[in-house]
Amino acid sequence: MGALPDPYDRVAGRRTADALGLEHGPSRALVIAAAGSSPFLARLMERTPDLASEVLASSPEASLARAANEALAAAAEEGAADQMKALRAAKRRAALASALGEIAGAWPVMESAAYYSRFADSAVSSAARMALGDIRRLGFKTIDNADPEKECGLAIIAMGKHGAFELNYSSDIDLVILFDSANERLGGDDPKRAAVAAARTIVSRLNDQTADGYVFRTDLRLRPDPGVSAAAVSVNAAESYYEAYGQNWERAAYIKARACAGDMALGEEFISRLSPFIWRRSLDFAAIEDVHSLLRQINEQRGGDGLEFKGFDLKRGAGGIRSIEFFAQAQQLLGGGKNPDLRQRATLDALGALRESGAVSAADHEALDRHYRYLRKVENRLQMIADEQTHRIPGDAGEITRLAAFLGEEDAGAFHERLFSAIGEVRSLTSALFEPEPAAADSPALVFAGIDNDPATIAALKKMGFERPEQVANTIRRWSAGETRATRTPRARALLQQMTGPLLDALARASAPDVAFAAFDSFLRGLPAGIQIFSLFLNRPVVFDRLIRIMTVSPYLAGVAARRPTLVEALLENRWPEPAMDHDVLQQRLATRLEGNSEFESAMNVVRRWNSEQRFTIAAQLLLSACFRQKKLHGVSVISLTSQSQRSSKSPRETERQYGSIAGALAIVALGRLGARSMTATSDIDLMFIYEAEDGAHSTDDTKLDAATYFGQLVRRFLAAVTTPTEEGVVYEVDMKLRPSGAKSPVAVSLPAFTRYYEAAWTWEKMALTKARVVAGELTLSACIGNKVEEIIRTPRDVAAAARDVDEMRERLRSAKPALNVWDLKYALGGITDLDFIIQYLTLTAAPNKPLLGLSPSSAEMLRALKMSDELGGEAGEMLAAAQDVFEAVIQLSRAAAGGVFALGGAGEAMQRAMAEHLDAETIGEAQQRLLSLQKEVRAIYEQLVLKVAKSG
Repeated sequence: MGALPDPYDRVAGRRTADALGLEHGPSRALVIAAAGSSPFLARLMERTPDLASEVLASSPEASLARAANEALAAAAEEGAADQMKALRAAKRRAALASALGEIAGAWPVMESAAYYSRFADSAVSSAARMALGDIRRLGFKTIDNADPEKECGLAIIAMGKHGAFELNYSSDIDLVILFDSANERLGGDDPKRAAVAAARTIVSRLNDQTADGYVFRTDLRLRPDPGVSAAAVSVNAAESYYEAYGQNWERAAYIKARACAGDMALGEEFISRLSPFIWRRSLDFAAIEDVHSLLRQINEQRGGDGLEFKGFDLKRGAGGIRSIEFFAQAQQLLGGGKNPDLRQRATLDALGALRESGAVSAADHEALDRHYRYLRKVENRLQMIADEQTHRIPGDAGEITRLAAFLGEEDAGAFHERLFSAIGEVRSLTSALFEPEPAAADSPALVFAGIDNDPATIAALKKMGFERPEQVANTIRRWSAGETRATRTPRARALLQQMTGPLLDALARASAPDVAFAAFDSFLRGLPAGIQIFSLFLNRPVVFDRLIRIMTVSPYLAGVAARRPTLVEALLENRWPEPAMDHDVLQQRLATRLEGNSEFESAMNVVRRWNSEQRFTIAAQLLLSACFRQKKLHGVSVISLTSQSQRSSKSPRETERQYGSIAGALAIVALGRLGARSMTATSDIDLMFIYEAEDGAHSTDDTKLDAATYFGQLVRRFLAAVTTPTEEGVVYEVDMKLRPSGAKSPVAVSLPAFTRYYEAAWTWEKMALTKARVVAGELTLSACIGNKVEEIIRTPRDVAAAARDVDEMRERLRSAKPALNVWDLKYALGGITDLDFIIQYLTLTAAPNKPLLGLSPSSAEMLRALKMSDELGGEAGEMLAAAQDVFEAVIQLSRAAAGGVFALGGAGEAMQRAMAEHLDAETIGEAQQRLLSLQKEVRAIYEQLVLKVAKSG
């Protein structure tokens, strides 16, 4: 423990040990250390030597358990005086056991807090039983059985540190007392009067100071509308209050809430019903401003080196306990609506969940976790000295020395260094969230009021890089006048005024500030409302910066974000610049989002919303070059696959609910870009549905649907989930023309029918089958389909006839859909279609004679396999691989940035620069020439490998 200061160790410590009859051994050393540092513990042990001896002879866990039992037993005493006396005796045992257990190192500080909180539960439960007995004696009707609290209609909610099992040594407890006005067991015809009387008794039993002390200072101010409401509030009134008037500090408070006594089922049900209020589905940055404001009020001190050691507030000071707690709670409020894993009561559990979610790095989590434990330890020892609810480092040098020794530090200097090292690192780690950097002192004062432009503002805008500062100023004035939907409310205009400076700073950093400003103006005019998005920008500059960059490159994507502002939140949630996540990780993320959505349509809306967010993120990453190239082309396909997997798992359940089950199975086969894992931001999905059923199989319900009808119904339900417009939009357009017999055939085809059809299918249909991939379905059926597809592709065929068929299809496409320009790579001569047809033709003609030729729906993998099997010469193979990489990069960027084909004349400077970078070119003109050159080379290879064979046959 370090050297104890005089006179406490030699006088108080030894006196207390002597009073307990401790002559030697570890118990004497512990008592000297505790009593020598804490006058409160010295008095407690000297006044209750028998209690001290019992606690020293037991483990702290056993002593706390005994204290809890004694607290509950106090409710059986006759009369309020005896009840309060017994309850306070139990508190003394708990206080002594908790202190000695922590001082002796038997348990760490947060474990001590958890045990102490459980004792508080027992004390509150005992007070509730006393209250129920009191109101019964007053003539109110209450339940009378072996467990008087069960179903009594009176619920006590523990808030704050008590709710999170984090009570400090001299903490008060925050309670919310609720009652069920429909429960006849509480008060009969007047449950409110009974509940209010009970609440007053509970507070009195716990809070009143008597000759024996108090149990816990008890605070009811966290109840709904505390200025006007009674001590106990009905559940319905409380719920109505939070729905209509609940404030954001109350959302934060209820993160830690739990039922701790009384009618536990009623309490937990109430907290469950508040879940939509606490955990909002969409991130609410306007709401979190209140939390930020509160923390800024708490952190009045600024500057790590300027903090005063003497008098520093461990709880409220910048870098103190509350900084860590609010750091966790704010991010819980931000992300907990979508990620239930973040809904943790305890601060350390919340920090751990934030680390798992990627919101906090492993290193930052370790530091915050360690510093929180240390600061709580300092707080506890400080409060043990005199049993005072203080959080301030003493101002007296001798008292600081006592505290340092109590903590085991060598001296006051070592304590000072350790404490302020922790505080400094906490401030550094949390300031980015709660203390956005203020504008520079020399930032120009920009004025957009009045009718005429302010000359100094125009000069400042020009200096910032805007070539048309008058136009910028006029536009901002229109915003401020509420001429757009987003700025019509006073609140929105106030937020806009706050963000104008940061907005112009961000736009000025763009390569073309006027273009960036015009893009933002277009975005703003498309917003249905502005409060949420303005608050997001003010509190998350990184999101603001990303969105400005996206707008500068892509007015199309800016329009998408304006129509659906919640998509912008994805720019915050994504862990950039990490590469796109794989299917398993995405499946888990989506499954987490679906928790609690058991209804089919509700679940489908979650999937639609999640899909849109993920696709927007991939498009944004692509534009900003924030993810690796090999992942860019794969990401949208993985997202789509994940969405289809969830839909395919939900649709059968809904079909079974309506029609029963059937002896059979269904598989979903992806073709086209989904099958090849190369979807773009605007791709539709090509699907085929294949089922297998026993002969004569029928549904188990009364309709007795045959297999074809049953699986047809299942597929239609799946398609409706994908394509039906809802408030979340249409996720994908589905193309099923590639199924056997095309649009005229059933939506689901049996496995035998599929096999028979492809025995005589057209060559172009077999070409499409080279990209077939089973993406969902029963494993045995899926494997069987995969084998059938490989058999079809490996079937021997006439090479010349195949070449003629391939070229005939290419000419039909060329005539039907001519390319719009050189950038229209899907249809351009020598573009993606020519390249795909080369790969498919060689695969169909070579596979029968090349057992080692790997069959894969991925064009890149098929190309590599053809090169390895000597079906493509070295130079041709290398050139096609290079062309494919460039073509896919261009088409992916075009779809993400423009929603269609890139048009040089309509693309801004930023878009042109981004496209040139994707082609490793200095200018867009150089990029276009490279694209033309690649197309000529691809077309030449096509003519050599396909057209020449077709004409020679």
